[in-house]
Amino acid sequence: MDCRDWRIHQTRLQQARQREKIKRGAGRLVVRLVLAGLVLFLVYLGAVHLPDWVLPWKTSGQGEPQARSRPEIVVVDQPGQKPETAEPLTKQRLGEIIGPHLFTPEGLPTFRIEDEEGHVLFVRTTLEPDLQTWAVNFMPKTKALSAALVVLNPQGGQVLAMAGYSADGAPANVALSSSFPAASLIKIITAAAAVEKKKLNSASTLAYDGRKHTLYRKHLEGGIKEGEHQVTLKESFADSINTVFGKLGAFTLGPKALESFARRFYFNQPINFEMPVQPSQFVPPPEDDFFRLAEIASGFNRTTTVSPLHGAMLASAIVNNGRLMEPCLVREVFDQDNTIYYQHEPVCLGQVVNESTVKELRKMMAATVTEGTGRRRFRDADSHAVLSQLEIGGKSGSINNDQGNRVDWFVSYANKKNGPDRIALAVLVVHGEKLGLRSQEIAREAIIRYFRLRLKKAGG
Repeated sequence: MDCRDWRIHQTRLQQARQREKIKRGAGRLVVRLVLAGLVLFLVYLGAVHLPDWVLPWKTSGQGEPQARSRPEIVVVDQPGQKPETAEPLTKQRLGEIIGPHLFTPEGLPTFRIEDEEGHVLFVRTTLEPDLQTWAVNFMPKTKALSAALVVLNPQGGQVLAMAGYSADGAPANVALSSSFPAASLIKIITAAAAVEKKKLNSASTLAYDGRKHTLYRKHLEGGIKEGEHQVTLKESFADSINTVFGKLGAFTLGPKALESFARRFYFNQPINFEMPVQPSQFVPPPEDDFFRLAEIASGFNRTTTVSPLHGAMLASAIVNNGRLMEPCLVREVFDQDNTIYYQHEPVCLGQVVNESTVKELRKMMAATVTEGTGRRRFRDADSHAVLSQLEIGGKSGSINNDQGNRVDWFVSYANKKNGPDRIALAVLVVHGEKLGLRSQEIAREAIIRYFRLRLKKAGG
């Protein structure tokens, strides 16, 4: 083969290689285009047709991520007819549908409701499953006639646990009933009024005669500075001294101031909640009935009543810098097609006391735990692995009801010393002939259980 033929041959070989290369490139391009088209089709299909819990990255029309995670699988066995228009549900309407629901571990975190027209909806709660499960299983162990525990997030009002128990098996939710005497819980109201209206503080010196937990007419003679025993307001609160608070109500505050501060803390007012809760009652006596006024101010009576839910709200306002949040148990309500009928938005009921008053009340509630009526149950708080990392305050209360049964209260808050995590809670125990578990024991265990896992995750 001469030189000219060799060059022609090489040119043909090069052209053949180029044609083969183009074919391979075109094939790869076709494959890529097909795959890209398939991906785009799946994205379109998911965005339009699949529910949010399948694609948690779906966005709203404004391009913002939507929080629609559905970790649980809801099975609808007999779905009702879907309403033509998804009308929003109010808390009041939810209360009518849900009723005094009793929560069980099997009903967490979502349970089913059905309205009067047969529409099936699903309620996603704010309950902490682990804490709620423990609370439900623990309440019968109190060996009491009835008991209740409510745990709140004070910053948003979300109910983290709500458990009630009745020895007679009554279906009513004990946590929502205000048929229980408030006893010394009302001292929170009296102390708040004394600090904010009369400019007392936790170190103010007061005096009294008689014993700490009794209240007699003869011991009300003389002013708040007169008496055999000298004591500070903080010590009076921590030890729940009835005569001191009786004198404060009768001679320093009067019925109008007490009633005004009781209303601030939502006594004699309806509590807007997704379940029917009875309003707490505060009935002031006439101005000239000094002994009756002393009974009211100290909690030495059965006419002032409060529900466990409301009891937790009292503590929540103190640990939330005086801001009282509306309680909420329902995070959202949706149907089988993921149509949203209700979503919780935090509601502030008001600044019930100013921050300087809160500062003094927290000193008093902390003293209750460290040196007052709660010191026995929290005596190891400084050395306990969990409790030592918390600021804890509380108020105890106890009195016999009309049937002669001991009503035992403890409302409390716990705040992480080096973080924002905090809770408020109320525990009620109505004892029978034999005393069962005390309210403070239950409160202590609830605080430990809530914070133990969180501190562990934080490396505490």
